Amino acid sequence: MTRQEERIRARRRQRRKQAMMVRRILFSVCLLIILGLCIYGYRNHKRVQTLGEKIDQLEQQLKQNKTDRENLRKELDDLQKELQEKQKELEKIQAALYDDPEKPNVYLTFDDGPSANTDSILDTLAANNVRATFFCIAQKGEANQKRYQRIVSEGHTLGMHSYTHVYRTVYADLESFEKDVTGISDYLYQITGVRPKYYRFPGGSSNTVSKVPMKECIRYLNQSGLTYFDWNAQNDDATGKSYTADQLVEHALRNVQAAGSNVVLLMHDEQTKTATAESLPKLIKQLKNAGYDILPITDKTPLVQHVSKDSVS
Repeated sequence: MTRQEERIRARRRQRRKQAMMVRRILFSVCLLIILGLCIYGYRNHKRVQTLGEKIDQLEQQLKQNKTDRENLRKELDDLQKELQEKQKELEKIQAALYDDPEKPNVYLTFDDGPSANTDSILDTLAANNVRATFFCIAQKGEANQKRYQRIVSEGHTLGMHSYTHVYRTVYADLESFEKDVTGISDYLYQITGVRPKYYRFPGGSSNTVSKVPMKECIRYLNQSGLTYFDWNAQNDDATGKSYTADQLVEHALRNVQAAGSNVVLLMHDEQTKTATAESLPKLIKQLKNAGYDILPITDKTPLVQHVSKDSVS
């Protein structure tokens, strides 16, 4: 064999070695890639599995929460029904206890509340075992919500006196009036569970500021099954003058005596009417001494209306 042939054979052997080395490297690289893809796929599979389990857990929680909400709503509805039944029973008991045809009656009524003075008024009424009537507007805040609830829980009559007490809003037209009545009714019902059925017009049924004829408003109340009460006596706490507590008592007694045997006394439960709250203990004492039964408004209360509901056809 010539030297030329030996060199050719050596180069061939070297190329075969290089080719084998390249194949080994390629195989190793492919093996690593496959291994990496397997690991990546396994991890993704575990991640997907974990996410699926979390989704299942959340779906179960949502179903449970929905069930809990439905159960709570049912419990709340049952409690509201029970409260309404208890309120009806209380009204019957009040009527049986308080109505005495041999004695003159006076109905203490408070407009515009609740306010910072409501607690003092309620304390005085409780101390004297007296029930009254509160014609309320939509006062906001947690403290006032508790006052609405206390009015009801302590056996007083909860009435409506409009949602806003803003005359230009309440009496803008009949639609506005109807919307306002519905608003205050729903508001008080949501807080207390009691649907009020007594109403007092801002300014009374004979007011002259309403843009809608008052007989249209009265017709709406009649058709809605609501009863409105005006007043035939007052303590003059809304005259714009700053009377002392003793003067308010004097005015109230004079006006009550002039009104006869069935008296609806108008007073106000506002933050600025502290003198009214302060006058209440003395007023109650003197009314009792004068022989009056002090009552809350009920279905048996004789109507006191400036414009009679029967005048509206």
